[in-house]
Amino acid sequence: MQIGCNLRSPLQKSFAGESGLNRNIMGILRKGIFGGFEKRTGALIGRRVKGKSIIYARQHKKAKLRSVAQLDHQVRFDLTISVLKWFSDLIAIGFKRIGGKGSAFNAAVRYNFNALVTGISPDYVIDYSKLVYSRGSLEGLHHPTINRLGDGVQVSWLSDGQTRFNQYSDKATFAIYCPDKEMIMKFPEHAIRSAMGCFLPLPPDLTAIIMHVWMSLISADGKLMSDSVYLGKI
Repeated sequence: MQIGCNLRSPLQKSFAGESGLNRNIMGILRKGIFGGFEKRTGALIGRRVKGKSIIYARQHKKAKLRSVAQLDHQVRFDLTISVLKWFSDLIAIGFKRIGGKGSAFNAAVRYNFNALVTGISPDYVIDYSKLVYSRGSLEGLHHPTINRLGDGVQVSWLSDGQTRFNQYSDKATFAIYCPDKEMIMKFPEHAIRSAMGCFLPLPPDLTAIIMHVWMSLISADGKLMSDSVYLGKI
C-alpha cells in the first residue's frame, strides 16, 4: 500500500524562501508598514486611485440557485448511480466496447438514465426490469425461464440452432440483486449455452426475500457480448 502526503507545514511553506513566493497574489507595501498597499493580501485588495490608497474586499461569486428541474435531474442521476454501482464489475465487461473514450460505467449511466428511474418527483421508483449492464451483438438465450426452489434458483432455456452470434460454447453470466438487503450475487460464466439450464444457489436467509434476476452471454473467446436480459422477480 502506498500513501502519498505532503509533510511540510504551512508555516514552513510560507518561509520557504523568496523563490517560492507568488508575486501575483501578494500585497506590496510601497511606504512601509504605515502606508497603503497594492495588489491582494488575503481577502483585501489595495490600489492607488488619484493619489489615494484604496482598500476594498474581494467580491465572491454568488452561488446560483438550481431550478426544480435541475434538482429532480440530480435526484434521478444519484438514484441511477446508486443501483448501477452494484453491477460495476459486470458493466466494466458489458459496456467495455460501448464506452468509447469514456469509461464503461459512464456509458452505462447514460444508457440507463432515462428508463431506470420512473415516477414523478418526489415519488421516484426504480424499474429493475429496465436495468441493462451489458450490450452487444450475441443472441440471448432461447426462451429462458426461472423457478425459485428452496435453496436457490433454477434457470432453464431451450436449444437453438447455431449461428455466428449464437454458439453452443457461449458462456452465461447471472446476477441476482436483493434491494431490501442491498446485496447482489453474481455467477460469472456459470454455464454454457448448450447446457440448457443451471442452478444458482442462494444463502438460507434470502430464500423468502424478493430478488431480481438478470443474465448475459459472452463468447468463448471473450470478444463478443450479448445484451443483458431481465429474467424476472422471484
